[in-house]
Amino acid sequence: MKWFSEKTIDIIQWFFIVVLAVMLIVQGINYRQAKKDLVTSAEIIKENTYTRIYESQKLNKLKKENKELYDSISKMQDVESGIIIKFVEKYKTDTIPANEFAYGNDSIYHYKQDNDTVNLAIDVKAKKLDWVKADFALHDKFVITNREKNGVNETTISHSSSTSINETQMWHRENKEKWYKKFVVGPQVGVGYGVLNKKIDVYVGAGVSYNF
Repeated sequence: MKWFSEKTIDIIQWFFIVVLAVMLIVQGINYRQAKKDLVTSAEIIKENTYTRIYESQKLNKLKKENKELYDSISKMQDVESGIIIKFVEKYKTDTIPANEFAYGNDSIYHYKQDNDTVNLAIDVKAKKLDWVKADFALHDKFVITNREKNGVNETTISHSSSTSINETQMWHRENKEKWYKKFVVGPQVGVGYGVLNKKIDVYVGAGVSYNF
């Protein structure tokens, strides 16, 4: 004597399959959210070092939060990251006595200082000069974008016309993922051939896939 018909058994099986799939999906969403919560946003400023920790986000979200950066990269293709660096360089000079100025035939006092930090040229037109002190600050910004083009990395730095770049040092990690890390375990929905029932059927459940 059969307690349940074959149709009822199929319905029960499908019910448990759907419940299992929902549980796996919910667990995956919770895991992803928990992993995302571990990523914080922080700005760390130390002596001669600036560090910022931030999450990845979609470009349309960036448009709402930072339109200036969005406008700089929105028309570029395959952009991996974009950075705007606004900086201020402050210089304070010592008092420069008159005897350090060169007095030319043009009735102008000339002073020049050139080192690794500052290139300073001061011209003063005066009948008599005792000393000069010049404190100044430079305001500028860099817009840095990274993208992959033709299989190589391309970094573009946009800056004002008053700035020139003499040298850069760049490095990008080659992404060679371990073979075993390409296996993915999770919920799956698809069409396949059933080994037990000997026919093609729609299936919902958990499975293992390999990312080529």
